[in-house]
Amino acid sequence: MVEVDSITALRQLNIETLNRLRDVVSMVDQSLYTHLNLKGRASIGQHVRHTLEFYLRLFQDGTEVNYDNRKRDILIESASNHAVVVIDEIIQSLQELDQDFVITLKADFPTVSNQSVSVSSSLSRELLYVLEHAIHHMALIRILIKDEDSSFELPDSFGVAYSTLAYNSSEANG
Repeated sequence: MVEVDSITALRQLNIETLNRLRDVVSMVDQSLYTHLNLKGRASIGQHVRHTLEFYLRLFQDGTEVNYDNRKRDILIESASNHAVVVIDEIIQSLQELDQDFVITLKADFPTVSNQSVSVSSSLSRELLYVLEHAIHHMALIRILIKDEDSSFELPDSFGVAYSTLAYNSSEANG
């Protein structure tokens, strides 16, 4: 388990990252949001849906989480305004977190077994996971946006890992 300060930091980092995602989703034209990029074979909306569903699983499953058991809410991927509502709901859930607890993480590998694999985890470890997962998909969203509209203005930090941001900052300052 981690200290309360770590939960606070992880909560804030996730909120900051989701705010970045919300800002970009709010600015993207609906047709760009749902456009299926042939190179990546996905839309911005599909990446947003996938990202948000991991957060939803974490908050809806309680102490036993299975990211493979997602609802796959097509409205999130097809309506950017709905995605913004879901982001705000997730941020609200994050704001209510104040302590770490044990989680059993389940994963499905149907090609190997018809039973889920279970491992012990914690809320803090899963907050770190969904954070890194979100940043990874935001990097893919960055590529999809720039591929379709090179003039679209994105924040330099959008889709960039916090460790890379820190490294870039230290290189620029010294």
